[in-house]
Amino acid sequence: MRYAWALMVLVLLASCGAPPGGGEHAADGRDGLHARIARECRLLERAHEAIAAQGAEAADDILLGCPGHEDLISSMSLSDMSAATRRANAAVLPDGLRDRGARAETVFRRMITRGVPVAVAEALVTTPEFAAALR
Repeated sequence: MRYAWALMVLVLLASCGAPPGGGEHAADGRDGLHARIARECRLLERAHEAIAAQGAEAADDILLGCPGHEDLISSMSLSDMSAATRRANAAVLPDGLRDRGARAETVFRRMITRGVPVAVAEALVTTPEFAAALR
């Protein structure tokens, strides 16, 4: 019995030193996630630029959490966030977007939820940045 406890303690100690989530493959998954975030953020940067080019004020929330924009804080009020979410849910998907899969719809609606006007989001679905954000 004493050896069983010692063995259990050794197993627990050994498991504490193991990398979480399965070692090398977990690192690949994190790297893949970071790459996906970077691609979607590039799309959001393009949206931010398009809004500014129209002479409108682009909300910083569009870039919130993106690499290179870590110093931004949320500037949208709760009511603005709710309104953006309602606009995203009500937005009619551009032709052909549904054929590109569920991720395409998610990225499209997430742009609008962050404060991208529907017209700008619709224009961006044909860009290389949008296609890259789907990978």
